[in-house]
Amino acid sequence: MTAVDWSVYDRWLRARRPVADTPRLLIVVRDAASDARFGAGPLDRAVLARVVAALGRGGAVVVGLDVALGTPSAPGRGGAASDALLAQAAQTVDVVFVVLPATPRSAVPETKIGHIVAEPDVDGVARAVPLWLPLAERPVPALGLALASALTGRADLRAPTDARGRVLVDFSGAPWPRGVPVVSLAEVWTAIEQGDAERLSALANDNAVLVVSEPPRALMRTPVGDAPAIAIAAHLARGLLAGSRLREAPAATTAVVALVLAALAAWLLLAARWWAGLAGVVVLAVGYAAALPLALATTGLALPVVTPLGAIALASVGGLVGRHLASGARMRRLEEENARVRETLVRHESAVESLEEDLETARAAAVRSSGAERDRSRAAEAMGEQLAAARRQEEATRQRLETLERELSALRPAEPRTEALGDAGQETLRRASEAAGIITRDPALLGVFDDLRRAAKSSLPILITGEPGTGKELFARAAHRLSPRAAQPFVAVNMAAIPSELFESELFGHVKGAFTGAVADRRGVFEQADRGTIFLDEIGELRADQQGKLLRVLQEKVFHRVGAARASSVDVRVVAASNRDLERGVAEGWFREDLWFRLKGVVLRLPPLRTRPDDLPLLASRIVAEAAAELGRSGVTLSEDAMAALASHTWPGNVRELQNCLRQAVALAGGTVLKREDLRLPAPERRGAELGADINDAAVLACLRRHGFDMQASARELGWDRSTVTQRLKGLGFRALVDAGGDRARAALELAGDPALARPVELKLREYHEHLLRSLEGFDTAEAAVVACRRRFKNLPERHFRSLELLIRQKFQTR
Repeated sequence: MTAVDWSVYDRWLRARRPVADTPRLLIVVRDAASDARFGAGPLDRAVLARVVAALGRGGAVVVGLDVALGTPSAPGRGGAASDALLAQAAQTVDVVFVVLPATPRSAVPETKIGHIVAEPDVDGVARAVPLWLPLAERPVPALGLALASALTGRADLRAPTDARGRVLVDFSGAPWPRGVPVVSLAEVWTAIEQGDAERLSALANDNAVLVVSEPPRALMRTPVGDAPAIAIAAHLARGLLAGSRLREAPAATTAVVALVLAALAAWLLLAARWWAGLAGVVVLAVGYAAALPLALATTGLALPVVTPLGAIALASVGGLVGRHLASGARMRRLEEENARVRETLVRHESAVESLEEDLETARAAAVRSSGAERDRSRAAEAMGEQLAAARRQEEATRQRLETLERELSALRPAEPRTEALGDAGQETLRRASEAAGIITRDPALLGVFDDLRRAAKSSLPILITGEPGTGKELFARAAHRLSPRAAQPFVAVNMAAIPSELFESELFGHVKGAFTGAVADRRGVFEQADRGTIFLDEIGELRADQQGKLLRVLQEKVFHRVGAARASSVDVRVVAASNRDLERGVAEGWFREDLWFRLKGVVLRLPPLRTRPDDLPLLASRIVAEAAAELGRSGVTLSEDAMAALASHTWPGNVRELQNCLRQAVALAGGTVLKREDLRLPAPERRGAELGADINDAAVLACLRRHGFDMQASARELGWDRSTVTQRLKGLGFRALVDAGGDRARAALELAGDPALARPVELKLREYHEHLLRSLEGFDTAEAAVVACRRRFKNLPERHFRSLELLIRQKFQTR
């Protein structure tokens, strides 16, 4: 993590523009020429004494030496005499010596000292230097700080440090800093020997001079390359003299930045649509990454990478999880409110129905009784007002219910059926077809696949017919994979797409020079499919002369390449397909009878998608998943509302049309749950005219179940008025109550067909039953009550009056 945190800082140091020259700093280094002059190994300190004295005379303000105090010279390198000369030279100019961590206090004279300790980070790269260290039993500044303080005369020179008291080194090149003059020790020595005071003055006057006399010790890794510790001290001195502002961001700053970025990421994901939120988070992360080098260039602040970006990532995950939980909670609230509103709607519908019947009864009674006509008229008017108010309440409740159901169906993902088929043989076929790439639960299509599986093992030609888009090529490929020729080529040819002038060349090939443009021999599709399977799609589009040419190769398995003198033989399995009725073509004369008999070894007729409603959810889910995977999106599903829209469409283009519709929806939709409007389907046609007025009870009950027993929606589909649908349901309810022995819960469950719909159906049955029981009040005998109820419930279908009569008699028997 350390390497990642500092990666931007390291790259910025290496890639930034060259820094300006740093005045008043000179570096004297020991190079190959110096070693040739003075020999390898430690330098005689008498030489250093002459160099220091000469630099002092040349006007140097301070001289830094990499000589470690407390370590006397070896006898072969001048010994104590050389040490004394160096100490004497140090009296003529300020000299800063290097002190090592293990040097005892007694070995360090009262002179200026500095350390060259550089502490590598966890990744082994030295980026910072302790500004002060407790060495030789006293605080010792970094060598670079000691040189800069002596040069500027500021004992209080400071630099921004981190929590451990370290200062970031402003590296500018490797190993020595760019913009600082670097001269050879041999060059300085030559000027000293020649007495070139002018040269020495040009080099040292009013400068701090760092003299590197010791052989290079171990190199350290830095952001700009490997360098010795003394070079790191030179970089520090240059940065301090140039006024470097480089500093590591404090922990508090890092925490604030991470919290702000995390809050922004969470807000983006929770406040915007999921895709816009993710895009915003990506922009936020990229923007922060782009701000890192900008902050270094403008303020010198080195911001971390891992903590803020990690905070963005964690906040993003938390935002997505929170969004999912919030969506789930919202869905649960909507479902609870939907259930309450549905019950309210049932009560309002029942109240309206009761008022309508009571009003009709009152009007009929007013007609029969002329003496009380005025009173009954007033009562009818009052009842009419009550009915209008009840209808308004019902309509408001219905609108609220429709709004809730739209929101729920747009949020709730559709779940296609995945359970095994009840018949073991059908389930085995379903699994085998799925392995062959054919997704279906339809018994008719499974039967076609079973025929295909058996026919594939023979050498008989196969003719596949069906409407466009039903999957004829898919079945042809399955026939090839299930055949003994599965390891050989499968070649598909669209016969309708071959130009007439190229028909023979495409099917049989040609030799070089056979016609203009035939620059080389070319194999036709029959030859390419040799020993394998050839799929001849749209074979019904061939002209009569083309049919004859094709018939010859099918009969004799021999053909001539265009321009060839010698015949070629071929061994292919033929699978043909057409969306036209070829048998009718034979009768009408546009398709050859002998070719028809040659192709129809086994004929498979694929049913259209509109006859396979159970396959639609499976196919839709598979197509959506494949399209989402191609676009690199995960978790894309269809909402229940969208699945209902798919089910209501007739799909004249079959599976191909379905595939195009869903691929477009996945590509253009913004969310992970596809809604009805994402499908862009045309408005469904009304079914009432198709069904007609005379619809049996089973069809009416199926329609009611589809619409959750919403009377108005069911009436719209059937093309009836609501009262007609109400009377049908009332009759069905009376019959269900009789069958259930008066148990409303059991009768409701039988009518609903789905436990989720049982509650609203039970409420309707209770209202119908209680209204019936209220109508029996005031009658002494069952016969009189039956006669009166026949008039009251005159719109009830005749076949349900027997159930009504049984309920009336049961009530009188229990009095």
